[in-house]
Amino acid sequence: MVRELTSPQNQYVKQMRSLYTRKGRDKSGLIPVEGSRFAAEALTAAAQGVTTIETVFYETGFDEADASNRELVEAMGQAAHRMFRCSSSLFRNLTRMETPQGIVAAVRRPSVPRSLPRGRSLYLVVDRVQDPGNLGTMVRTAAAAQVDAVLCLKGTVDPFNPKVLRGTMGTIFRIPIQFYASSDQLIDELRREDCQLVAADTGGERLHFDVDYSGPTAIVIGNEGQGVAPELLAVADAKVRIPLAADVESLNAGVACGILLYEAVRFRHSKIAHRQE
Repeated sequence: MVRELTSPQNQYVKQMRSLYTRKGRDKSGLIPVEGSRFAAEALTAAAQGVTTIETVFYETGFDEADASNRELVEAMGQAAHRMFRCSSSLFRNLTRMETPQGIVAAVRRPSVPRSLPRGRSLYLVVDRVQDPGNLGTMVRTAAAAQVDAVLCLKGTVDPFNPKVLRGTMGTIFRIPIQFYASSDQLIDELRREDCQLVAADTGGERLHFDVDYSGPTAIVIGNEGQGVAPELLAVADAKVRIPLAADVESLNAGVACGILLYEAVRFRHSKIAHRQE
């Protein structure tokens, strides 16, 4: 049932606004979902048991703009624990988007498996990446490349930061994200899976396309300014560099991530095609 919302002091309004802070997200276990596309992704994830939709807010007139908006509101209303319609002025207090899209929701953080999947796995390891836009792009790229999990080390920006979430374009629900307090903990788990570590390093002795990616592989992308931490480089099975023009020092972390992940995808596809010939 849709309820009319008129007061900015409503407890669910306060909760929604708190989700734009790390403290609010950690306390509630909820994340902010903004816009139609992200809301549709949350619906799909809820149907798969990955998350639950707690509270939905939509701007008066949003469901009358076109048929797709009306269908989205109806579906969200069926899935959510509660739904509110509110005025444009009140709705602006519920979103951080520069151009609000008429619908936002408080959604449970996506659930993740307790252990890494076994087999011919491909992981993305994120080592202290600080820029939310970079991390959002990396998660979105990893989901597109069908990476099995994104593994974040301490010092990495919160993956549920609103700017990161917007950058993922809703793919945050499509790929498990796990957290590690130390690189030792991560390395131990990857070694138990007989997983090779391929670290992006501007000083790497091998080019990124000279590596065998056919087995279980974890591709490590480091901090924007400092690169991959020394303790990870020390145990990496391959330190790889992407060939650059002489006067170019490095690539954006998100761009480098995409190049390495899709080289692994290309390599694996070519191996499959070769076996089928």
